Amino acid sequence: MRIKAIISDFDGTLCPTLSINSRNNESNNVIPQDLEDTLHNISNSIPICIISSKDFYFLYEKVKKFSSIISCILGMETLFLENIDKVNDIENKNSNAKLLTENKNSDNNLASAIDNKYPITSRHLLVDYDILLNNSIILNEIVNFFEIKYPFIKIEKKFLTGKESILGGITIDWRAEKDWNTNKTRVENIVKKSLFNVYKKPKNLDLSKRNFYYYLQKLFVQKYATHPFIDIYSTKASKGDAFDCIISELIKLNYNDKGKIIYLGDSENDNSAFKKADITIGINSDNRLKPNLKCKYNLKFENLSMFLNKLITTNFEFSESMMLQF
Repeated sequence: MRIKAIISDFDGTLCPTLSINSRNNESNNVIPQDLEDTLHNISNSIPICIISSKDFYFLYEKVKKFSSIISCILGMETLFLENIDKVNDIENKNSNAKLLTENKNSDNNLASAIDNKYPITSRHLLVDYDILLNNSIILNEIVNFFEIKYPFIKIEKKFLTGKESILGGITIDWRAEKDWNTNKTRVENIVKKSLFNVYKKPKNLDLSKRNFYYYLQKLFVQKYATHPFIDIYSTKASKGDAFDCIISELIKLNYNDKGKIIYLGDSENDNSAFKKADITIGINSDNRLKPNLKCKYNLKFENLSMFLNKLITTNFEFSESMMLQF
């Protein structure tokens, strides 16, 4: 079966899960050069798109060489880069990609708020903007709670693009700790305590008590079986919805090539996208991780580049026997 596109997670899939001694080592949180070169090579033939729990500001420099679409913060917003024209060049078609550029200042997709320094042609928010705006206040209150009470726990903030600093989600991360499993229950209990603490004190926030409780209930907590972190999002989000958004836009751009779509992921938050894809491959970059993945195939991270190069040599013809080689 021929592959027509690859959609992939980033952290833990295209780059390894951080080692316990590399909490502040950014070099371990980038794609290895050989894999990046392979992905760039593939992007000249078929589209490569990213769906990640990371935000755009984290992802852009790391994937801009090969990705034409980046869906961020678990699919809350999906951004289309100017190099999406490569999708149309692949099939030598006259695309209507200019329509995306013409809509850059459209209020419908809120693209007018995008920082112009990035080559973005369009942005789609897949969740309610008012909830994002108000729950950003609550997420910041949770961050303040952790920074005061538990400064040893790393908190990663995830911002939506735009002129306003809207916090779409946070990751509570203890992957730098020596024993992931022992700390898992402890940190999960702290998360519960932080939510309860914020719930008790709506008077400290700029929302009415009634509205505060309403937005707090909209928070979405993503837990993992063995990964050493927990995500809290300002509202329910799904990589499956992000997957649908990407496919819809590829179709609008006249990319209707017959073929199958591969999805690569490494954690439970990839399962909603696994359900949508034709070929599903779980990536394992750390033997301590035992995620509950809804994928058909599994691949060790160190074999991913070899697998992708094999796809190139077969002119993107995938077969069951191909996976047996890895």
